[in-house]
Amino acid sequence: MILGVLAFAWLLGVAAAAFTGADPWAALAAAAGLGAISFALRPKASTLALIALGAALIFAASWRYESTAPPDAPSGIAQRNDGDPVRFRALVVSEPDDRGGTVRYRLAVREVYGGGRWRPESGGILMRTAPFPRYAYGDLLDLEGELETPPTFDDFDYREYLLQRGIGSLIAYPSAQVIAHDQGSAFRAALIDTRARLSDALADALPEPEASLATGVLLGKRARLPTDLTEDMNATGTSHLVAVSGQNVTLIAGLLIAALAWAVGRRPAAWLALAAVIGYSFLVGGEPSVVRAAIMGGLYVVATALGRQSSAPIALALAGGVMTAIDPQIVHDVSFQLSFAATLGLMSLAPLLAARARAFTQRWPSADEFFLTRPTIEMAAITLAAIAFTLPITAVNFQRISLVAPLANLLAVPAFLAVAVTAAVTASIGAVLPAASGTLGWLAWPPAAYMVAVVRLAADVPLASTEVRGLGTEHAIVYYGALAVVVWFLMRRRSEPVVTAVPQRPSPTQTLIPVPGMLLLLALASALLWLSITMPVSGRLTVTFLDVGQGDAILIEGPDGHRILVDGGPSEDAITSALGRRLPFYDRRIDLVVLTHPQADHLGGLPAVLNRYDVGAALVSPVQADSAVYRAWRDSLRARSTPYHEAVAGQTIDLGNGARLYVLSAPPPQSDPNEGSIVIKLTMGRASFLLTGDIESTREAVLVRSGADLQAAVYKVPHHGSDTSSSSAFLAAVDPLLDVISVGRDNRYGHPAPDVLERLDGDAIFRTDLHGDVAISTDGRRLWIETTR
Repeated sequence: MILGVLAFAWLLGVAAAAFTGADPWAALAAAAGLGAISFALRPKASTLALIALGAALIFAASWRYESTAPPDAPSGIAQRNDGDPVRFRALVVSEPDDRGGTVRYRLAVREVYGGGRWRPESGGILMRTAPFPRYAYGDLLDLEGELETPPTFDDFDYREYLLQRGIGSLIAYPSAQVIAHDQGSAFRAALIDTRARLSDALADALPEPEASLATGVLLGKRARLPTDLTEDMNATGTSHLVAVSGQNVTLIAGLLIAALAWAVGRRPAAWLALAAVIGYSFLVGGEPSVVRAAIMGGLYVVATALGRQSSAPIALALAGGVMTAIDPQIVHDVSFQLSFAATLGLMSLAPLLAARARAFTQRWPSADEFFLTRPTIEMAAITLAAIAFTLPITAVNFQRISLVAPLANLLAVPAFLAVAVTAAVTASIGAVLPAASGTLGWLAWPPAAYMVAVVRLAADVPLASTEVRGLGTEHAIVYYGALAVVVWFLMRRRSEPVVTAVPQRPSPTQTLIPVPGMLLLLALASALLWLSITMPVSGRLTVTFLDVGQGDAILIEGPDGHRILVDGGPSEDAITSALGRRLPFYDRRIDLVVLTHPQADHLGGLPAVLNRYDVGAALVSPVQADSAVYRAWRDSLRARSTPYHEAVAGQTIDLGNGARLYVLSAPPPQSDPNEGSIVIKLTMGRASFLLTGDIESTREAVLVRSGADLQAAVYKVPHHGSDTSSSSAFLAAVDPLLDVISVGRDNRYGHPAPDVLERLDGDAIFRTDLHGDVAISTDGRRLWIETTR
């Protein structure tokens, strides 16, 4: 208890310094307050010595905080921010942070060039660059570009956030050249390689967004989550499930204990959970934030294993005191605040809630004896306690609270443990036996799909997330004061003895239709219903214009089941998410990939398609490009020995049941990239589709003069609706009924152009930025149109 009081005094000193800028009067007030409360609770002479020691720790903590504050003036290479381009050498010190269209790398500067020579320099830089070429941890780069000072926003100090992580500069799309490999720690490189193998195994086994969710839960890599799912998780208060924090680690430990206690006993389950926490901390990278999270989770587990839950908050205070003594500035880290608060809630409030709930269920012996009752109670208590203790931190820092967070977490948290376990099994086996990925998908997909469904359904609830502007630290203090009273009340109030009723024999209905069986049947029925909805209608030709942002990707599904992907959108995340929406998770087959022309908005996602899907062959434009993404695409084709053919006018592919694909036009190899697009026509009975790539008016005129049959019911508007395409003469030759424009929302090009929309006036127009995926199917006589928005 004495150690706990002293640890609390240190934390109080750090907090006072953080809130007031290390004002000595704040430290004095904190010491006086601690002394008054301590003597009031224990009015003895021996308390005075404890008060004096506590006051000394408060002043020491304030001094320590002030001495470790980052300097106001930039240091190291950050002194060159916002000036002329700088040439420097830096080491990649973390694994790539893939954000879909861009990749971020953390760099440690080694040297800077100036005055005709290299000289030593220091500093941390966050680099943002294109997905290709890729750099690896330990690569030493020679770079040149303009360094920028991280910005400060109204509601978020990004500069301060990066400074706490040792980063003082930003650089975007510099010229870069690798001059050496394997310059980092061999252990860390092996760890990153292991994480990459596990992540790749999950990507092979699961579609999107389930693969990204499983990777986030298992490895803490949340950057690859689709934007819409990330927003839904923020709105429903479930984003912590894919973050490496004390809350998440302790949650895993608590759920493992709850799940295993009925089988092996609570204490053995706690030791197993501790082993899982240690392994998990290594797996997710061993960063300082991860180590802090593991310490917090480990404290909870050890207290449970030793049966000393009452002393766990004291141990947490000691751990917090040690962490802030090493680096007092972590008190500004929101993830540290959330970790500390959530772990404290799980230690102090969760056992009390669980005890009250168990006392309540004992009134109904049949319910109390049901094998799922106790795990459910413990999971619910853990979830509600974590939410209760982190609510003010979320509200103050993000100015939003989720009204559906308790319900969403109660429904999602049980699946969280299932996702973690099945993802671990799938990734471990898949990394060793890649051929088993397809089978393993059946294990990992159901819990991940359920979790995604819960998050999205909860996000659709009106007022799921509400803004709470104007909240500050003083409001959080009042909230925590009230919460402390609630915890104290629950600790003081003892549950009354419960009179156990005489067990009654179950009714015939209960015997014939047990609750677990009903839940299993409902889950299986839901899965079969989902599969039946996503399967294309047999005998129809279906063409889906995928919503991939500012780019093109078209999925063709023939009447006999053939699959053709025309273009791959601008990024890996966009195309894998789109294909995950349209294709069944267990079937990763694409018979043919067509690249209309080698520009990034059509090509960017195709390397990922080759890596994650079973591609039978490729049909490409004769036009080539000198770009990193084009080289990555060609390298992927060679690595997988994918048959590769250049398109020739007149080529025909039979899709069955009267459906055919024709290559109307293929350009010469020296063509301009846009004018070098392959033009494709699909026909089935009276229905037809004209897929035009990015051709412009010059190529349109050539097609009209050629006498080719351009007439089509469905017209894929060229070049995202640019005013350089869709000339009046070309539109007259096509004479469409329905126009589809693949275009990104709020794109910087102004697509589609008003003049083009005016020329299309009178047709039915669908746009992927407004309507999402546009799926058009036909039996040769009619068209069925389905959109996701």
